[in-house]
Amino acid sequence: MTSGPPASLEALITQLVQEAPLLAPPVVGALLAELAADGRPLARAIALVLEHLVAGTADMAIALPPLAMACATLVDDRLTDREREAARHEIETLLPVPGAPAPSMIAPDVPLLSLSRGPRPRT
Repeated sequence: MTSGPPASLEALITQLVQEAPLLAPPVVGALLAELAADGRPLARAIALVLEHLVAGTADMAIALPPLAMACATLVDDRLTDREREAARHEIETLLPVPGAPAPSMIAPDVPLLSLSRGPRPRT
């Protein structure tokens, strides 16, 4: 089902994680090609989340570690379809909720200047 050695998929996702937040188009393209060649449901789910990362509609810091684990699950011949299905379900939870705003940096509720160290201990 896979085209090329499984290690190439793991090497590509590892490179993506190590170079984050950069999503180098050649790495993303090669990874998407490997996933498309695989064609299993888990590979399609990984590819979909990866496409959302590139589009900025999924949070990279949250998604990349589970994507790396899912890629390892995908290529591990010791695992069954049951484990791959569980990984697919986990990966699909990373997809944006329809109608929800895109992820963005959340501003703190309390400005840093209004914080203090609290009462000083008595001596």
